[in-house]
Amino acid sequence: MGKVLSKGLIGGTYFKTDDFVLFKNDCIELLKQIPENSIDMIFADPPYNLSNGGFTVHAGKRVSVNKGKWDESKGVENDFAFHTEWLEECRQVFNFNTA
Repeated sequence: MGKVLSKGLIGGTYFKTDDFVLFKNDCIELLKQIPENSIDMIFADPPYNLSNGGFTVHAGKRVSVNKGKWDESKGVENDFAFHTEWLEECRQVFNFNTA
């Protein structure tokens, strides 16, 4: 299955074996290229939008919580729209009949 899906997709095959493909790409653009009901597992690590100029303590030292622009909130409505969109794309491609 992995070989079939990875052929013809635009962007980022990061790692693959005979039965596994890990992609590194814009998730929404990539998911739109994948056939419905064809994915057995989705591992997601979306932005938590915690980069807000704050600080935390790690190993007894004060450190910034900023991870980068990608982790900054775009506002409640835009953050919600982003998460709704990628989750809907996941729902479209996920095979709920996987054993």
